[in-house]
Formats: sequence, structure tokens, C-alpha cells
Amino acid sequence: MRGWPEEVIAWLRENVPGRTTKQVTELINQQGFDKKYEMVFSDAAIKGAKNRYGIKSGTTGGVPKGYSLKYPEGMESYIRSIATGRKTKEIAELVSAHFGIEFSEKQCKAYKKNHDIISGVDCRFEKGHVPANKGKPMSQEQYEKCKATMFKKGDVPANHMEVGEYTHTTDGYLIRKVKETGPQWERFEFVHRTAWEEHNGPVPEGKMVSFLDGNKDNCNIENLVLIDNEENLEMNRSRLRFADPERTKTGVLVAKARVTVRQKKRRK
Repeated sequence: MRGWPEEVIAWLRENVPGRTTKQVTELINQQGFDKKYEMVFSDAAIKGAKNRYGIKSGTTGGVPKGYSLKYPEGMESYIRSIATGRKTKEIAELVSAHFGIEFSEKQCKAYKKNHDIISGVDCRFEKGHVPANKGKPMSQEQYEKCKATMFKKGDVPANHMEVGEYTHTTDGYLIRKVKETGPQWERFEFVHRTAWEEHNGPVPEGKMVSFLDGNKDNCNIENLVLIDNEENLEMNRSRLRFADPERTKTGVLVAKARVTVRQKKRRK
């Protein structure tokens, strides 16, 4: 790449220190070098020349703390001065009026969070709070608007499952509904875990049932293997799982051996 003229380099060495790249670009375009040498001086070109010729500006990169291209200067200090004892909506209205901008309650809430500004107002309902509409019947107009989506006694949700039906968890495990009521972990069971326990008894603490062929729908006992959490981590980390069950069995043995060696080293 053709180097820059010595005159331009000398000018950069003299004028870059203490100035940002943008300031240098604006200044050099006033010197007539562009016409004299038929060159184009952009921010990128100046930045590249500074790196190429080892010229340092000594200025701090980025923008000053609290500076924002979106909001007017002095906005943070103003919000801090008025925030104490005021709700977010009131702060947003005061800021909008003070700076002549549109500053919504949602924007104000995010701004306070991002700048760690606390107003000290607790907007949560206190224990024992009585709702303003308690005991008041719904108007006929309100009822007409809501009745189409109201849950009616005896209605069954479209996604309701009968006991004995199967579905999948978000991470792909096959589960079966066993009860109609109660918490979810009581109403459903993991099919692969149940299959293992039917043949081998309860899964010990710290152990897990894994699939030899990697297929979480294949819950046949021949496809299941019992490993502990550290062995599972080793198999994942070292990619010791395969579609071929026999290869995975070998992977289990390798993982167990590696874990045993590590545990012995730790004890020493």
C-alpha cells in the first residue's frame, strides 16, 4: 500500500495528540491536503494512518459516563434531583415538561433502572389492602365485553390431558399423566425413570437414567443406563454419546474410569 506524503504524516504527528479521530478528520480537511495530494480523509482513513504510523492521540475512547445520544445533556442529574418521593409517572411528566421531550412512564422506569436511580416510593399493595372494586358488581356493559371469554363451570380446557396420556417436556423427555389433581410433579411421571425403577428399584440419590441411543422416546429397559452427575458431565464434555448403543456403553465405561481417576487425585 502506498504510504502517505511526509508532509501529511508530519502534520498528523503534530496535531493528533489530544484530539479524537473525528476532530482530526475535520481539521485535516481544512488544510488543503486533499486537493494537493488527491486524497480522501475520512474517519476510517485517519484511524488507519494513526495505527500505521504509530501516532497516539492520548484521548479516552468511548463516551463519558452518563452521556447519551438519545436523551438531552443534564437529564440524569435532573432526574436524580426530583426522584426522591415521586412515582415514576410523575417523574416522567416533569422530565417531559422540563426538557420539552416525550418521555413515557415506561422509558422512565427503564432509565431509573439503568442508572440505579431510586425514588424510595413503594408502590406495592400493603398487607390487608382492600381493592377499590371489592364487593361492587360488574356493570352490564363490562359483563357484555367479558362474557365471551369467561370460563364457565364445567368447561374443559382444549389442552386438557386425560390420565394415562403422554406428552413431552420442553427439553424432550417423555412424560405420562398419572393423576388428575395436585402439583405438576405429582400429576406426571418421567417414563424412562419409571421404566428403570420397575426393573431395578428406586433411582439412588445423585444418579440419573440416560439413553444409550440418545433417543429420549426409547424408554425400553435395554436402552437405559444408570450414571451419576459427574459421569454425565464427562460424557457430554468428551462427546462419549453415540446413536449406536454399544458405542455409548463403551463411552460410559470411559467416563466412569476418568471420573474415578480424578476422584483419586483429589483425595491425594
